Amino acid sequence: MLQRLYIHNFRCLENFEFKPGDTSSALLIGKNGSGKSTLAQVFKIFQAIGRGTNRVGKLLKSGDFTLDRTNIPIRLEMEAMLSSHVFRYSLVLDLPERFKELRVLEEKLILDEEIVYSRELAQVTIKRQGAAQSEAKFNIDWHLIALPVIQDPSSSDALSAFRGWLSNMIILAPIPRMMGGYADCETLEPQEDGNNFADWLSGILAQYPAAYSILTHHLQEIMPDLSGFRFERMGKDAKSLLVNFKSDANEHEFEFDRLSDGEKCFFLCAVVLAANRSYGPLFAFWDEPDNYLALSEVSHFVMALRQGFNKGGQIIMTSHNEEAVRRFSNDSTWVVGRRSHLEPSVIRLLEELPPRPDVVQSLIYGDLEP
Repeated sequence: MLQRLYIHNFRCLENFEFKPGDTSSALLIGKNGSGKSTLAQVFKIFQAIGRGTNRVGKLLKSGDFTLDRTNIPIRLEMEAMLSSHVFRYSLVLDLPERFKELRVLEEKLILDEEIVYSRELAQVTIKRQGAAQSEAKFNIDWHLIALPVIQDPSSSDALSAFRGWLSNMIILAPIPRMMGGYADCETLEPQEDGNNFADWLSGILAQYPAAYSILTHHLQEIMPDLSGFRFERMGKDAKSLLVNFKSDANEHEFEFDRLSDGEKCFFLCAVVLAANRSYGPLFAFWDEPDNYLALSEVSHFVMALRQGFNKGGQIIMTSHNEEAVRRFSNDSTWVVGRRSHLEPSVIRLLEELPPRPDVVQSLIYGDLEP
């Protein structure tokens, strides 16, 4: 579980600290432009590092500095509890004069108060546990992040566990029209917009066949006339997702692409739940999961996600929908806001704000500020 996230000098986030702790599901609310989606961008950076991207220039640009203040380093810190162990990772980036690309100023990974490795500029120091030599040092290009490339036997378990957790992060802001049923590979790494949805579903079913029952059980709660789904081969590697519906007298199979935007989101929700059960516990961030849903469907959708992660894993959602907001208590809702585009975002737990008779009405009137 994510315990703490600290961000400084990245876009609208300055001295920004988010501490969900042991909360299995949380909601971020606030006006457009308050910083919620910027938070998702930070999670995407960590996810990309876990998936092997180590070139700083592919992760951040000079325009990511707050108000173009390139004289102040960008600092990203994350603390996570994984299998009863606490991992603390920090990454500090700067942009010296005449540099065209950001460089790594500092980097560190700590496991249960013990340093796994640390880094200053180009020099990386690995702390070895139980080895004849207490540490090993090597140099690395200062435009490369060390975490994805370190291969050290004495710390391989810690590095593998943390990198795997980052890699398996689910970051979603899906665009249903880009979610097709055509699959030409198998993956466990979904993309933010959902355009490799079929590849992700195919990958889960290939590695975890029991996930099919989890998927169909959830989908049939929302779409009672669904009888199942399958992949049909279209060649050596390609296949197409087909969905079967039946009523008392009729039965018909449709291509996944013919489903509505909301129905595609139902499938995506089912896959998220199946992934968390199959190879979790996972961390998920879903930006406005209630988009494309009818008002009557929002409550069930949000509660299904909350209950699915209550048994393990952690999900953070954002929303402007009143039904979604009502499905969270004050101690699991964070309010994000900022006074203007020239001021940083602020985040506070809703229960720490002055009591209000109706949070939804406060949101509608625009007077709910952290």
